[in-house]
Amino acid sequence: MRRCFYRNFPRSTRRNLSMLDLIRKKQKTTLVKVVFWVIIATFIGTIFLVWGKGRDQQRDITVAAQVNGADISFEEFRTTYSNLYNLYRNLYQDNFTPELEKQLQLTRQAINMLVDQTLLLEIADRRNLSVSDDDVVQAIAQVPAFQVDGVFNKEQYLSVLSYQRMTPELFEQMQKRQMLVNLTQAQIKSEANVSDEEVADEYRRLNEKINLSYLTFKAGEFTGQVDVNDEALASYYADHQEAFRVADKVALSVVTIEPGDFLDQVQINEGDVEHYYNRHLANYAIAEQASAAHILIAVAQDASAEERDKQRALAEQVLEKAQTGDFAKLAKQYSADAATAKKGGDLGFFKRGMMDPAFENAAFSLEKGALSPIVESRFGYHIIKGGDHIEAGFTPLADVQDDVEKALRLDEAKKLAYEKATDAYNLNRKQNDFSAAAASLSLTPVETGLFTRGEAIPTVGINTELTQRAFTAESGEMLAPVTATRGVVLAAVSEKIPSHIPELDQVKAQVSEAYKREQGIVLAEQAAQQALEKIQGGATLKIVAGKGRSVQETGLFSRALGEFVPTLGNVNGLAQTAFTLTIKEPVPQTLFSAADSFYVVRLKQLQPADPNGLTEEESQRLQQTVLARKQDEMLRSQLDELKQTADVIIAPAILRSMEGNES
Repeated sequence: MRRCFYRNFPRSTRRNLSMLDLIRKKQKTTLVKVVFWVIIATFIGTIFLVWGKGRDQQRDITVAAQVNGADISFEEFRTTYSNLYNLYRNLYQDNFTPELEKQLQLTRQAINMLVDQTLLLEIADRRNLSVSDDDVVQAIAQVPAFQVDGVFNKEQYLSVLSYQRMTPELFEQMQKRQMLVNLTQAQIKSEANVSDEEVADEYRRLNEKINLSYLTFKAGEFTGQVDVNDEALASYYADHQEAFRVADKVALSVVTIEPGDFLDQVQINEGDVEHYYNRHLANYAIAEQASAAHILIAVAQDASAEERDKQRALAEQVLEKAQTGDFAKLAKQYSADAATAKKGGDLGFFKRGMMDPAFENAAFSLEKGALSPIVESRFGYHIIKGGDHIEAGFTPLADVQDDVEKALRLDEAKKLAYEKATDAYNLNRKQNDFSAAAASLSLTPVETGLFTRGEAIPTVGINTELTQRAFTAESGEMLAPVTATRGVVLAAVSEKIPSHIPELDQVKAQVSEAYKREQGIVLAEQAAQQALEKIQGGATLKIVAGKGRSVQETGLFSRALGEFVPTLGNVNGLAQTAFTLTIKEPVPQTLFSAADSFYVVRLKQLQPADPNGLTEEESQRLQQTVLARKQDEMLRSQLDELKQTADVIIAPAILRSMEGNES
């Protein structure tokens, strides 16, 4: 059995040497800084969604998967799934719907992550890599949630884990595993290297520009040519009836029990407040932040090497003046960032990920008042003056006491409201008497009117649980209480209309429009294909266009725009194909389409990029970009190779969940 690290010392030593004493003797390690905060930031404040639900029934089920005989426990799967769930919920917030959750395939993601981790641990074993107990001890000691007054506190550590329903043994085991995984990833990635030629190729790839000329054939131009008759419509409708199906609809009678009516009944104490704060630490997290001021000497992205050198020289002059002069005055005089120049270059506080990477790295490393060397970003050259720095952590309870109390009272009031609604439901469920239930709550029912599964419920809003219950219940049936935005909803089904296919006469106008649109697309594609064949045969776009169609151009653009093509937008496959065209072979072999339009394109201009004009800063930036890509490819390649021969067994319950989420 794995041991809990704070019990690793002999009993006589434990009397005189606490974990806190040990921590004070240790130095911060790079491994801790790089790895552990990512792990703990996700963990702290997470209430595991599946904990406490059916644990007795699953007591005998301990293995979620096996990889080459190595077990992945259900506890590890639950934790990984929960962390992914909370990550996406925090990212998408109100847009994190059950439908999006299903599309994200969280079960598959969690299992894939754990399989990758297990394979990485195999690599670690082959390479004799290890993470010591002391490494984990030091890592745990750096977590603000486990500290009191900035110093690790064992009681706080145990308390936080207890609130998360996790034992120290399991937590430490998981952290040691994750730290070893990260160490292995780092070693694999360290084997990648980038040659000067690869940097030059990347420069060419990113900076080569092309200009396309093209013709557009829109379906709407051809719908007037479509022959619409009863026979054609009847045939079309017979083949597309499902597209015109009328969705099933439901109407509800509802009453809403509002938590605000129960606030005066809530009784709490200091212990309750502290308990609530610890269980919701994520709500009080403080992201690492820095403040800075800067002077921007702007450089256009398509600037020549001569222009770049000129602006660089100006930036050097301004930096020299800033070392002895008034930075704010210099910012007002020289900075091209109009929004901050008038404020002396002050950017205020910003979090990681908000600024250009090169700018961010410099700003976060500066001491207050210190000046950076010249920093190059995609905007030009920056002189940065360091400001204050806020370390990542959590807002102390004392600073958010009122907010925590308010949130706790509201939570307790919600519970009381739910209990009240449940009592009314249970007392009247047998007789299925919704009117009596509403009367017992002294509330008057409100009619929602008919709504479909995909619509918000009138007077209630979007509520997946209530919608699901409403559409599976019988007409007249009272529904169990459901928590909604305004409070707890008690409802009964007042009307149901089943889904059905209408008669053609009822939807003839819609069918006619759909038929014309479909045939218009066919005619547009045929016309575009004929034009493409003529151009491939040597005709010019202008001749093929004739009088009723104009030749358009994209203007010069580079690969940096990704799939986006100027004047056309995102057209599937066009950008990728366009950069394979040459002056000798300027016409692609296929049409391109987006929505109801088809495009015939031709390369008009190719502007090559010369890597000889690369500055040292640009070269280093490109080298880092290529290196990061090669590192990821190297890691992925090793994992994919191992997966080809790995014996992976996944528990049936998880397989069913994966299949259900993808159906």
